[in-house]
Amino acid sequence: MFTRTITQAAAVRSRGGSIITRGLVTTRGRTAAFHVQDNDDFQDRVLNSDTPVVVDFHAQWCGPCKLLGPRLETIIGGKGEKVHLAKVDIDNVSDLALDYGVSAVPSVLAVKDGKVVDKFVGLQEESRIEAFVNRLIGE
Repeated sequence: MFTRTITQAAAVRSRGGSIITRGLVTTRGRTAAFHVQDNDDFQDRVLNSDTPVVVDFHAQWCGPCKLLGPRLETIIGGKGEKVHLAKVDIDNVSDLALDYGVSAVPSVLAVKDGKVVDKFVGLQEESRIEAFVNRLIGE
């Protein structure tokens, strides 16, 4: 899990001589995101999880994967502890990709109570990802 906060402030002197402070604060929510290391790790952290998990099957060489990853992280990060994000690099854990019928990347699965309940393939708009996650967590 991680939290990132960016703070920027500027002090400006008004015509009357007083100091006015203007600022921008951006906070990125906490994300329970992790990289799956092997089949046992997937079993333990995804299938046995009490929390619903979105599983992102991706590859380092995949252009659409590089665009989808941050979208998933942002949306799931906004849900707090209601959902986790598991990232599976198909080149490192290829058996899992085969076990779950992944034939193209990015492929994203929704797992709840150890079962795949929904999925999509390919780059998606944020509104569709948000709806996908909301269905998983019942919002």
